[in-house]
Amino acid sequence: MKKVKRIDMAIHVQELCAVNYISVAYQPLSQKHPKYWARRDVRKIMIRPTKNTGYYVSALHEIGHIVGKFQDRSQLTRELWAWVWARQNAIVWTETADRVMARAMNSYGWQDNHKARWNQIFGEQQ
Repeated sequence: MKKVKRIDMAIHVQELCAVNYISVAYQPLSQKHPKYWARRDVRKIMIRPTKNTGYYVSALHEIGHIVGKFQDRSQLTRELWAWVWARQNAIVWTETADRVMARAMNSYGWQDNHKARWNQIFGEQQ
């Protein structure tokens, strides 16, 4: 697997936000618990600075809430498809990214039908 530098991930997030007219607020790293969110109505996301792959894919996920498919559906569907968008648009997707996605989806109580859809799209088992 090709090694991707943090700066490349950070620039990628900024480029995606710029071309999609999304403004970004950054949560300080001094705050212990991450607070990510996306506001579609004002095209704004809150993310943490891109210092690792987990923060990178989480930022992509928030962008996915604004520009991804099915963001007018149930919460689980919105979450799943924001992750689909993140994976499809990531310059790198690692086992860490899989763990971050699975942990997030588990917190929303994703069901077998959502897992099956993810597997259908990406051909993998979670």
